[in-house]
Amino acid sequence: MGISGPKPWPFFGNMFQFNPGVYKKDVDWVKQYGKVFGLYEVRRPVLVVADPEMCKQICVKNFTSFYNRRVLPIKDRPLDSGLGNLFDQKWKTKRNTLTPAFSGSKMRMMSPIINKTADAMVRILDRHSKEGTPIQCKDVFGGYVIDSVASAGFGVEVSTQDNPDHPFVKNAKEAFTVSLFNIPLLIMFFCPVLIPLLNWLDIGLLPKRIKKYFTDLTEETIAMRRSQDPSSKRVDFLQLMLDAHDVYEQYITESQADEDEYDVKLVKDGKSDTHDFYKGFTNTELLAQSITFFLAGYETTSTLMGFVAYAMATNPDIQEKLCTEIDDVMSEYGEPTYEAISKMPYLDMVVCEALRMYPPAVRFERVSNEDTTIKGINIPKGMIVAMAAYAIHHDPEFYHDPEKFIPERFTKEEKEKRHPYAWLPFGAGPRNCIGMRFALLEAKIGLVRALQDFIFEPCFETEIPLTLGQFGFLSPPKGIKLSVKRRR
Repeated sequence: MGISGPKPWPFFGNMFQFNPGVYKKDVDWVKQYGKVFGLYEVRRPVLVVADPEMCKQICVKNFTSFYNRRVLPIKDRPLDSGLGNLFDQKWKTKRNTLTPAFSGSKMRMMSPIINKTADAMVRILDRHSKEGTPIQCKDVFGGYVIDSVASAGFGVEVSTQDNPDHPFVKNAKEAFTVSLFNIPLLIMFFCPVLIPLLNWLDIGLLPKRIKKYFTDLTEETIAMRRSQDPSSKRVDFLQLMLDAHDVYEQYITESQADEDEYDVKLVKDGKSDTHDFYKGFTNTELLAQSITFFLAGYETTSTLMGFVAYAMATNPDIQEKLCTEIDDVMSEYGEPTYEAISKMPYLDMVVCEALRMYPPAVRFERVSNEDTTIKGINIPKGMIVAMAAYAIHHDPEFYHDPEKFIPERFTKEEKEKRHPYAWLPFGAGPRNCIGMRFALLEAKIGLVRALQDFIFEPCFETEIPLTLGQFGFLSPPKGIKLSVKRRR
């Protein structure tokens, strides 16, 4: 294709050239080869893009040419039926069905439930402040996130904060321990001829016992919800999926009223059947979306809160300014409601800057479904295109002194000076993160509750600078340990 990049090794491609981490190598390779370069996953070429305008073209303007994400050949049941693994019309239908669960009105309804789960987190912070012992952010914030996701999303009380040894915590942590030496992952890249055997044996990227735990938990929750009196229904993530499963005719009407050119093309090509696609969710799909919601919500949001706490501890002037804003706004409210959070612009700037420095995923992908030309580059059908979010976020062209934590980068005036796609922590376009609103609300409520009463400071166990995760997620392998002190 005439695109430069690091020289691949025979047979392995560039697979073992990511030390000290994908995030770091992307930054280095952008400096060396430019904002568009090529890599090889064994023998498969991958186009890596760190140009915001090209990201916009791929994810938004030419979305119909890049409709799907990469679909792994390993059938990791039931997770292969999750929203992120669906493609074409089936993805669009399920996405449209799930979207109302994350609307502004639903967030308003969920904020009191989320706030209630923060009570236990505040008690834990208070205990550490009295004892003078450091906190492990992943444990404290992870427990809060699990409890709030379980309560606001599914109406169940897991109470992992009062029981830190809860099996949910153990299984969720293990699910996100990514290693290049995962046996199914190695087979997928280096010996794909064995993939049918893995699928026949039902061996996926996640160990069976982890999938079984979350499957059993979700099935139990679904059964409990279906046995409840219809008049006591909650309006939450799970209930919306259950309703869609029972009243799918509503979605057929909505589809016909909002049919676009791509829908027509799929039907004419015989690739979809609208009636089948609008039957809501099968039991397998219910399980897949629920497990995905649990797992994705746990890792990304708890890590974000940990990074914000770390930034506050290492930037006390910023922490003081944020605490002042929280005090001013909360003097009018009894608890951090949806409306109260929306009146905290500096909190939003702090969170946005944390997401810039430490995006939940260092890359996100699209796959071309037809030959396409973007900014003079001919991208063939089937090419994987990886948007290097971390590299864009740390490009001095868009962010001066990118390694410094500066929330003021996200004032209205500063944002207008930058390309709108120079900030991509949740992806971009129609296939961005569907849970973005929920994650931001959950993180902000938890941070406000913590900073109302406490401040974070470095302790002798605080790692400065942080060692970040080497692969897809930046979660520090050693966690983030901080001192917590009660505010005067």
